Amino acid sequence: MTKKQKQERLKKILLEKKTKMWIELREEIFNKLGKEYHEQFDNPQDLEEQSLVDVIEDTGLAVADIRREELTKMDEAIRRLENGTYGVCEDCGSEIDEERLKAVPLAPFCVKCQAKYESKKPTM
Repeated sequence: MTKKQKQERLKKILLEKKTKMWIELREEIFNKLGKEYHEQFDNPQDLEEQSLVDVIEDTGLAVADIRREELTKMDEAIRRLENGTYGVCEDCGSEIDEERLKAVPLAPFCVKCQAKYESKKPTM
């Protein structure tokens, strides 16, 4: 298998994942924050209800922001793929296994370096 064939396969994986993420974000916004949601909370009856509305809206915005961040990372991964640097471990510089990239398309490290990184993380 040539490098170009591998790149095309990885690009397809990334684009499929990006499409799935966009669909999830749209569903999150339209299904959870859509018309029915707003109608239900248009006229809060008291301060407790207003507080609940505020918490729900903040949570929805936080989820949308996380999704937006993931989409930005996906775009960066596609750029790295086009530049020939996608799938290269940021720590040791070795090639990340394709099966790992299929499972975790935004993986910055190979399995060995990821394990090393996680073992150094402080526990709470």
